[in-house]
Amino acid sequence: MRTIFLILAAFILVGCTPLKVKNTLKDVESYISERPDSALTVLESIDRSDLRSRRSEAHHALLHAMALDKNYIDVTDDSLASVAVRYYRKHGPKKYLARSLYYKGLSYYYNMEYDKSIIELSKAEPVAAMHDSLYLGFINVLRADIFNH
Repeated sequence: MRTIFLILAAFILVGCTPLKVKNTLKDVESYISERPDSALTVLESIDRSDLRSRRSEAHHALLHAMALDKNYIDVTDDSLASVAVRYYRKHGPKKYLARSLYYKGLSYYYNMEYDKSIIELSKAEPVAAMHDSLYLGFINVLRADIFNH
C-alpha cells in the first residue's frame, strides 16, 4: 500500500504544473489590461516545459493571445487561440471560452479570412452574452468592422 502511495505521489508531482507557474498565470491575468507589455514579457519568459497540464497550456495560450493583442501585435496564426478553445470548450470558466473564440476570430480577421472570423465570432457571441459582457462588446465591434470591409 505504501509503495502505491509513493508511486502515485511521484506521478502527481511530476505530472502537475508547478505551483509557481500557476500563480504566475493568475498574477498576469490580474494586470494584463493595465500593463500588457509586462504581461507579454512574463508570458514569453515562461518555459513551455513547465506547462505540464492541458489547463495550464490553455490558460497560458489565452493570456498570450490577449497580451499580443493588447500590445497591438496582429496575430494571423490561430494556434494560440485554438489551444485555448479546445480546452475551454469542455473545461473551465465559460468566459475563457468566449475570449478564446474571440481571439481565434481575431486571428482570422488579421489574416483577412472574414468568413472564418464571422463563424468564430458567432460561436463566441452566445457564450459571451451569458458570461462575459466585456468581450461581447469586443465581439460586436469586430463584427461591425468585418461587415464594413
